[in-house]
Amino acid sequence: MDKNNNLPLSDEQQEQQLPVGDTQPFENTGGEDRTIAFEAGSSQEASDLVDDILAEEMPAQWEEETVAVQVSEPEQDSFEPEEEEQPEEQPDENVMPPVKPRNPFRRVPKRVYHRGRLFSLAYVLVTITLCIFGSVMFLRVFNDVLAFITDNRAITINIDENDTTDDVAAKLKEAGLIKYDWLFSYVAKFEDAVGPYEAGEHTLNDNMNYMQLLNEIEKKEAVRETVQITFIEGLDINEIAELLEENDVCSADEFIEEVRSGSDYGFDFEAEISHSSDIFYPLEGYLFPDTYEFYTNSAPADIIVKMMRNFQNKIDTVQELMTEMGLTQHQTITLASIIQAEASGDPENMKLVSSVYWNRLNDVENYPMLQSDPTRDYANSVILMSGNNSANQRKASLYNTYECTGLPAGPICNPGMDAIMAALQPESTAYYYFCSNTRTGEFYYAETLQAHEENVDQIN
Repeated sequence: MDKNNNLPLSDEQQEQQLPVGDTQPFENTGGEDRTIAFEAGSSQEASDLVDDILAEEMPAQWEEETVAVQVSEPEQDSFEPEEEEQPEEQPDENVMPPVKPRNPFRRVPKRVYHRGRLFSLAYVLVTITLCIFGSVMFLRVFNDVLAFITDNRAITINIDENDTTDDVAAKLKEAGLIKYDWLFSYVAKFEDAVGPYEAGEHTLNDNMNYMQLLNEIEKKEAVRETVQITFIEGLDINEIAELLEENDVCSADEFIEEVRSGSDYGFDFEAEISHSSDIFYPLEGYLFPDTYEFYTNSAPADIIVKMMRNFQNKIDTVQELMTEMGLTQHQTITLASIIQAEASGDPENMKLVSSVYWNRLNDVENYPMLQSDPTRDYANSVILMSGNNSANQRKASLYNTYECTGLPAGPICNPGMDAIMAALQPESTAYYYFCSNTRTGEFYYAETLQAHEENVDQIN
């Protein structure tokens, strides 16, 4: 304790009051001065030191004396300064109290009006009503399309020959088979089931959904039989027509009529087909020989399109060769048709026959005519056989290479790919004549007329 202020001392103050190493005298009755030294502020050390001293052997005069040393921590009195009571200030009546600034972040409660509550309630009721109404309508439409819940009634309706989808939908609605004719028409258009419909009476059931109704009333195509026909290389249009009629694909007359119609079938190569009045069959040479599958009782136009599509695919592969040889498409097919008729089925002889005609075409002054027997046969058996009139006689002379110079007016048959390639890639020879043995199929070539006549005599 501070003697002056009567306040408790702190630890630091106590250490300052009692520095380390200070000694305090310890008196005894034996006359011998003994001193106990300890560090101030360390009560445990002081106590231990006293115990050590007492444990030593003491003189006899000390035996009955008891020395008690009590070292304790200085007590710290708790002291809290008392606050002085301040006199209560009396507000000045003449001074306005300070205004507390408004907190800009303080939330101002919204005023709730009775009218807003009514509006919210009305909005909720309207929303619920619309949801219920929409759900009911959706279920009704859904049931009408799929026919989940029905009376299972059989109903008969009559469909006329030219009824449209809307007409049929109206009749189905009137009969009670559907409720929404506009939706039925939409589904029919979406499913591409807009007719034609089978005319006559139809017994239907109200448990049929939209697609079942459409399937029931649509016109059913009869199962059509198909036939496979192989057109060999070198057939003319008349021979093709006869094969089609023999296999019940179409009549020969209808096919010939379609060939002569001059119709455009939408192929690129048609732009180079000659429709000159000198041409007997404009499509002769362009119906590519191959094996085809046709429906019986087919339309002639469908047959022509299928064969011309095949030709388009083939002719596209030789466009560059035709340009290199300086031939048009019409000239190429015309020459190929003659080669095909002369050496059908023999690609090697086709190239040799082609060389003969190329040599003649390149020497028109000495060999103005090709003198091909198949061209004469075509003029007589095809053109003149269709009618021996002046128009056909003129055309026949334009096809007969014993009468016309150069190439004939048009193709005389429908050549295959070997003949077309032979026309564009002939062998390099000096031949101007050839003949063949029809019994053996052997060909004989000659550079001069005399050598050619000797070959003919040998065959005969």
